[in-house]
Amino acid sequence: MKKVVILWLVATLVAGCSGGRRPLPTQAELMRQDSLERLAHRPKPRTFSTPEEELLSELPYRTLPMTYEEGFERTLPGFGEVPPTQVPWLLGVEGLTKTKAIRLPDRGRTHVFLVGGEDADEQPAVYMVTLDSLKWTPIDQLTLYEQATADDDDEEAGADGFVAEEDLGQTRVEFSVTSRYEIYIQVVFQSFVDERRELEGVSVFSIGSDGKFFELEKNRLNYGAEED
Repeated sequence: MKKVVILWLVATLVAGCSGGRRPLPTQAELMRQDSLERLAHRPKPRTFSTPEEELLSELPYRTLPMTYEEGFERTLPGFGEVPPTQVPWLLGVEGLTKTKAIRLPDRGRTHVFLVGGEDADEQPAVYMVTLDSLKWTPIDQLTLYEQATADDDDEEAGADGFVAEEDLGQTRVEFSVTSRYEIYIQVVFQSFVDERRELEGVSVFSIGSDGKFFELEKNRLNYGAEED
């Protein structure tokens, strides 16, 4: 009789203890719970109003300020590929091949991009372009980098058909852009004969509220000097 009572007490205690606890979840239940949590926190897919917006929104992005560095026009660091056939109607730039682009911070209600590639002469070129923020259509463009080489066929050749030795070189446009969208365009001549490098002029542009480029200053030979 004592043995029966003891067994009954032990069974009652075990049942009471287990009845107050929640059973541990199985591996399958844990996996299901994890999947539900992942699904709940998964970012919703972004919707685009036009194919243009979808393509251009996926381009790489970089902040300002930025300054031209040697070789930038050829390497186009951080730029993303853009099919050349789509560049004219997407970004308003004609005649480029090997085209790449990168998105810059918006200027008010205007989208801003840099577009680079090779022109018809297979020379590198870089443009800044603005797009309407709602329609994603081109508004304006500004040449940031281009180059021209002076040689014996140059229009400035003398009567004998040759360019003076001191004029043999390359004229190119370099740039820098501040965080306030002050766009400095420098015209630089690099001699082929020696290491001479001449700054021929500086123009400063910005972007208006209508998305178009306008000139702030012109033909300053250096940023800090006063004009004569």
